Amino acid sequence: MPVLTYPDHAVAELLISTPDGQVLANRRLDPVRAYWIGRESNCDIVIESASVSRRHALVFQSNGRWLACDAGSIGGLDTETGPVRCAQLSADAWVKIGSVYVWLAGAAGAQPEWIDARPDASPSGKPARLVRLAVEDLAATEPPTVSEVLVITDSHGVVHLCADLTGLAATRGSGAPRLSIGRSNAVDLQICDASVDPIHAVLARGTEYWSLVDAGSTAGILFEGKRWYRKRLEDGITLPIGNFRVSMQRVARTTAPSPTPAFPTTGGTAFGLESRETRPAPRKPSAFLGDDDE
Repeated sequence: MPVLTYPDHAVAELLISTPDGQVLANRRLDPVRAYWIGRESNCDIVIESASVSRRHALVFQSNGRWLACDAGSIGGLDTETGPVRCAQLSADAWVKIGSVYVWLAGAAGAQPEWIDARPDASPSGKPARLVRLAVEDLAATEPPTVSEVLVITDSHGVVHLCADLTGLAATRGSGAPRLSIGRSNAVDLQICDASVDPIHAVLARGTEYWSLVDAGSTAGILFEGKRWYRKRLEDGITLPIGNFRVSMQRVARTTAPSPTPAFPTTGGTAFGLESRETRPAPRKPSAFLGDDDE
């Protein structure tokens, strides 16, 4: 991912406390990463409590705000105003996950002005490109065996984006690789269509697969007639984001074997034929052939 620098006052710290205010754990947050919270041992932030689901929530930053989204948990997320699917975190706003409270210490950065950058046409007069990936560098240091290619199509099946996310998944650092998706020009993956919310969903890497997590969108994430808060993008699964469709293709990188030479280079015979050294050299082609020429 491109290197982003933030002033010290803009870097947030996630705090986890008991109802009486006792801080149980803290975690400094990287603005370009996401953080899985749950009971599972390979979550970024592990809360060992029976009231917490294996993957309970996902915390990430978008548009200058830190958000906590329900990742399909049983208990959900609670705030002062009641249950929510997605909530903003700050020093003054907490989210209850199971029996603990999650909130921020430090500023989350200035929130940029939201812009619906939806051009009608390109300078050439052709229809404008509706999908834009803001992450500039997704290249891995070494070509992997299997590439994970993100494909975005519209309702007519027209492909608007193909991006190899293998390099993004290989980026080292605390937290999980992620792409925020929406209509705002400040998200990682912008889809300029009225059917897409300003912040619609976030694509985050889990243990083995990428998952699409609903960020409190209006239309949500539908699959087989059911609305999902989190759905893994396994092979063969296509999920809607507004009028667009998202899928992840796992492409195996193969190298065709070199053909076996028909004749050995020195001595011997191949398939009962004379060796290359004993065969006469072929004659050069000529534009003028005689009656006795082959």
